[in-house]
Amino acid sequence: MIPFNREPVCKPRQLPYKKVALEKHREKELILGWHGIAHIVVDQYSDYLLNGSQIDIVVHNPSEAVVSEVQRLRREKTSLRIELVNANPMVFADLQALKPFIYDNVIILSQEEGVSSPERTDSETLVILLLLRKILKDSSVHKINTKLITQVLNSENQELITQTNVDDFIISNKLITMIFAQLSEEPRIKDLYDDIFQEEGSEIYLKPASLYFGSLPIKLTFADLIGQVLKRDEICLGFRKAELAYSPRENFGVILNVDKNREIEIGPKDTIVVLAEDEL
Repeated sequence: MIPFNREPVCKPRQLPYKKVALEKHREKELILGWHGIAHIVVDQYSDYLLNGSQIDIVVHNPSEAVVSEVQRLRREKTSLRIELVNANPMVFADLQALKPFIYDNVIILSQEEGVSSPERTDSETLVILLLLRKILKDSSVHKINTKLITQVLNSENQELITQTNVDDFIISNKLITMIFAQLSEEPRIKDLYDDIFQEEGSEIYLKPASLYFGSLPIKLTFADLIGQVLKRDEICLGFRKAELAYSPRENFGVILNVDKNREIEIGPKDTIVVLAEDEL
C-alpha cells in the first residue's frame, strides 16, 4: 500500500542555474587482454564514442582467431580507429611503452583467450594494476585523468583490487546473481534493464556537480538537489563524495535514496548520480 499525501513532503529551493554541457571529444581507449566478452565490450562501447575515436587492443602473441576478430571489428566499426598491439601488459617495460596514461580509459580484461581460473585471472589483473600504479607514480605528469576499469571474477578479491586505486570495477558473478534475483521476484524489471544497458534511451551517469551549480561547495537538502537536476530534464538518484571514492566501507562514496529533507554538502570534485538520456 502506497500512502498518499495531499501536500508535498518537501519543496526544493529555487537555486541559481545556468545551463551548461560537457564538451564531447574524441577518446582514446586502451584494452589490455582478450577473452570471450572483449568483442562485446568494443561493440557496445563504440556506440558511445565520437567518430574518429581510437581503441587500442593489447594482446600478448595474439592467435589467428584474435587477429581475425579484431579485423572484423575494424571492418564493422568504420568510424573508429581500432588497432591490435602485440605486447605483454604483465611486463613493466611493455606496459610502460604503451604510455597508458595518455588514454581516457584503460580497461583490463583476462590475459588469456581460453578459460582460466578466476583466481589466476584476478591475480594477473592485480599485477597489471600494481604496475600501472608504479608507472603513474614515476610519471612527471601532474594531472592524469585516465580511468582504470577492470573486471573482478572472484568477489573475495574485491578488497585487494580496490587497494590499487582502480576507478571502477565489475564483479561479474555477483552482478549477474543480483540481477537474476531481481528478475525472479519481478520479471517486468527486465524492460528497465533493457533500457539502461543500451545506448538508446536513458542510462545512469555520474556527472560533475559543476553542471548543476555555479559555485561550489554548496550546502542544501537532497530535495534541492533533485530540483536542480530536474532543470536539465534528468532524474537524481544520489551523489558521490570524491573523498570516499576508494573506500569500500563507505560504498565508494556513492549515496543513494537519500531522505529528501536531509542536509548535504556538494563539493567541486563530487559527482551527481542521474538517470539521463546522454552524458553531456
